Amino acid sequence: MVSITQSDVPATILPIGEILTGYDAVANLYPYIPPLSHWRAWEFAAYQHHRIDGRILDVGCGDGRYFKLIWPNADNVVGVDMDSDVAERGRQSGVYRAVHTTKADSIPERANSFDSAFANCSLEHMDNISGVLGEISRCLKPGGSLSCSVVTNRLIEWSLLPSMVSEAGFNEAASQLQADFLEYHHLENPLRVDVWTEEFNKAGLIVESHIPILPRYSSGLFVLMDTLWHVKRKTGGEFGDLIYPLLSSNPQFPSAFRKVVEGLLEMEQDWTDCTGAVFSVRKPTI
Repeated sequence: MVSITQSDVPATILPIGEILTGYDAVANLYPYIPPLSHWRAWEFAAYQHHRIDGRILDVGCGDGRYFKLIWPNADNVVGVDMDSDVAERGRQSGVYRAVHTTKADSIPERANSFDSAFANCSLEHMDNISGVLGEISRCLKPGGSLSCSVVTNRLIEWSLLPSMVSEAGFNEAASQLQADFLEYHHLENPLRVDVWTEEFNKAGLIVESHIPILPRYSSGLFVLMDTLWHVKRKTGGEFGDLIYPLLSSNPQFPSAFRKVVEGLLEMEQDWTDCTGAVFSVRKPTI
């Protein structure tokens, strides 16, 4: 097994202009869902530093729209998603040659049969992460690559809304907000970057580089927006059900929110301590 320490993993810092270009791209998909457009702007920018080709495995594929936005020329792609409704939307998208409805630790594909793998913001939600990464490694050809985005421990540690509610003296409500947030996202693996590196290593994969995404100020707004969006309403549904109609009634919102994103980027001081990371990982040739 290949061993690598965190100090051996180079970090690439994204220029502000690339992140804003990412926002322009993803705002076409999520113009009135600011938590998504904000987070995925960073992912989009980071993936522009990666390359995937050949036969591709998309782990936690969803409906395929974001995959197609990032990799418009990929035409030999197999998806995996455990949610049957989501997997069916992936099949109907025309992005995938096939979509397996299964957990990612038991992919019904031959060993050494994929040139590349992709897992966008899905690994942190998966039970049995060692089994999932081992299965991705099994499916990749020697020398094959994995491009993936993940959340880190900072997503929990920088959760503003529960902290604010607790400071106001409502500890029980704060605990419930945090519990609901974790339950909604099914966060099984919000790991430090070095722990993610260890998990890849244990699966026999080498981390070639990682790109930190959403440092402190950008993270603060993202986590606050995301938590607010998913607050449960007494009448059913979530608070986002009220926010979305308000935002979508204003055609100026996407361009105005871009200025908010740009302002946060100008405030950042430590670009390495972040809520997420985009990894470039490879299966050794020997």
